[in-house]
Amino acid sequence: MKKIAIATLLTAFFAAPAVAAEAYIGINAGQNKMDFSGVKASTAIGVFGGYSFNEYIAGELAYVDFGSADVDGGGSVKGYATSIAAVGSWPLAKEFSLFAKLGYASTEVKDGTSESKSDVTYGIGGQYNATSNIGIRLGYDNYRVGDTTTKDSALTTLGVLYKF
Repeated sequence: MKKIAIATLLTAFFAAPAVAAEAYIGINAGQNKMDFSGVKASTAIGVFGGYSFNEYIAGELAYVDFGSADVDGGGSVKGYATSIAAVGSWPLAKEFSLFAKLGYASTEVKDGTSESKSDVTYGIGGQYNATSNIGIRLGYDNYRVGDTTTKDSALTTLGVLYKF
């Protein structure tokens, strides 16, 4: 059974690029809100790159800097995440599609001490294709952060990507 599953995945991986494959890179920025008591929202920036196997399935790598969030009573919390995710798209029109992401992320949060975590990440969003090479994304991503007490880090971003 394992051999059949591996053969199917390899066939899809190598055959799909011949259909309508394209690589892409992008940058995004937005607001991050960590679910820690007394931590305010921060400005986050990120970069991502991916490979669309067809119009419905892509794989994506990303790096996000959560920024520096002020804490009530003084101090700040900083963090970042690196992730790999599968992206499923649902084209609604030639120019517009909805997407959902599911993957794995490694995060680190620093507030005087450093806490790291590796866990599931997910996201949703929409993409408008302004041209055949340029897309504009609005997205929401959720990362699990913290080592001693696991919390969510919610990221809402606006981004631009270039397909080549």
